[in-house]
Amino acid sequence: MDARGPAGGMPRRAFLAAALSGAALTLAACTDGRPDPTGSPGPTGTRTPTPTSTPGGVPQPVAFRRSRWTADPFVRGAYSFDGVGTTDDLRSALGEPVEGRLVIAGEATSATAPGTVHGAYNEGLRAGRVIAELAEEGDRVAVIGAGIAGLAAARTLADRGIDVVVIEASDRLGGRLHSIDDDDFAGPVELGSPFVSDLATMRSVLRRAAVPTRRFTPVLEARTPNGANLGTPPPTGTAAIAAAHEWALAQPSDVSLTTALVDSGVVPLPGEADDFGLTPTDWLRHALSTGIEPATGATATRLSAKRLDLGRVWRPTGQVTGGWSGLLETLADGVDIAGASVVTEVALDDRGVGLRLDSGESIRVQRAIVTASVGVLRTDTIAFDPPLPLRHQRAVSLLGMGAVDLVWLRFDTPFWRSETDATPGPLPGRGTPNVLTVVGETPTVAAWLDLGDDPRRPMLVGVLAAEHARRVAAIDDDDEALDVVLDALAPFVAT
Repeated sequence: MDARGPAGGMPRRAFLAAALSGAALTLAACTDGRPDPTGSPGPTGTRTPTPTSTPGGVPQPVAFRRSRWTADPFVRGAYSFDGVGTTDDLRSALGEPVEGRLVIAGEATSATAPGTVHGAYNEGLRAGRVIAELAEEGDRVAVIGAGIAGLAAARTLADRGIDVVVIEASDRLGGRLHSIDDDDFAGPVELGSPFVSDLATMRSVLRRAAVPTRRFTPVLEARTPNGANLGTPPPTGTAAIAAAHEWALAQPSDVSLTTALVDSGVVPLPGEADDFGLTPTDWLRHALSTGIEPATGATATRLSAKRLDLGRVWRPTGQVTGGWSGLLETLADGVDIAGASVVTEVALDDRGVGLRLDSGESIRVQRAIVTASVGVLRTDTIAFDPPLPLRHQRAVSLLGMGAVDLVWLRFDTPFWRSETDATPGPLPGRGTPNVLTVVGETPTVAAWLDLGDDPRRPMLVGVLAAEHARRVAAIDDDDEALDVVLDALAPFVAT
């Protein structure tokens, strides 16, 4: 583990003790007998360079970091996806106020931009405005969670002069945004999302927070398992998925994407192989494993065929090049934040909201905003008394929590680029592939992103999705996990 303090840690000016003692809060001690939760697995430290290579000829990286979101008890996944039976208004229903005192907010409540940073940010702003309109003079508001949604909500309330405190289960800001300063990567490593998919929505706040971004236009390349470069993938797979989606829209009830592919007659596809031995079915599997799964964090068997959004797959976006810490600290400025404090119960009555903490203490406020992930809401980590309304419960039950993890690797040389593309320069040439995929087998790493902008420190970021992400996240030993992902780079070693 890296002993250095991560970027995005709690700012001293706003941080309260984990026990929530002091003048900011009035607490009454009580005991609930709940065990302490398992600690959140942190990111790996920097890998020590070694001269060896893997059996596939992949050189050992000189630096290595990875996320493990499904293994984090305070998150339990990367972002939400639409499970079978999800409807257009389900996410909005999850964000509806409860008894005029409680609002749930986050990427999962965004009807237009679920699973995105700007979706979570906008939902935090919405929740803050809703509570501000409901609040009476002298009300105190608690925001549960110091991720982007929670901080945006807290900032909105604080700017309106409302007494607000943020209660965060971990010991840092950011939630599923986790920027770590690492000199071996020539700057921050982002273990959450390195991208903001709608720069227009957040451009002004990113500018105020001095968060640098640059345009990232995905250019896909596919290779066979033996390394043959096929260039840009053909539309065969995506066309099959789109046809199944269109068929599903005409059906009276929702089904999974897998079922839609079969029942629509899209599959089986023609079986004739090309000169590389690849069939249309191979390209369908490629589109699912390297496109749909990274976009949703789920396999086709779990996804709603009606709600599928092919527009989320490798669309042009903005890359955050300096980490999210500046934005997080800007939103948190002057806000009371209690870290390492897990809320285990939220109780509503006609006088306000009672929050019980894992320490055995409790806090009473007049209103609250909960920004816990769907992955957490689907467990008994937070008990609601009385239970959430049926509309909210239904939303939580139908929305799934996808699994997506990132693996950051820095190498001595950009061995995955062609000679022309590897020529020293500030960035790979325009049109140079920067999303590297494999067709003809199911890859452990769905795609490799060539994000390095320093020719002295070439980098790849591996995207693990769905069951592969869960499997690798369950590996505690970093060396073992590294060996697993390095095997997936063998097709990109120059022969």
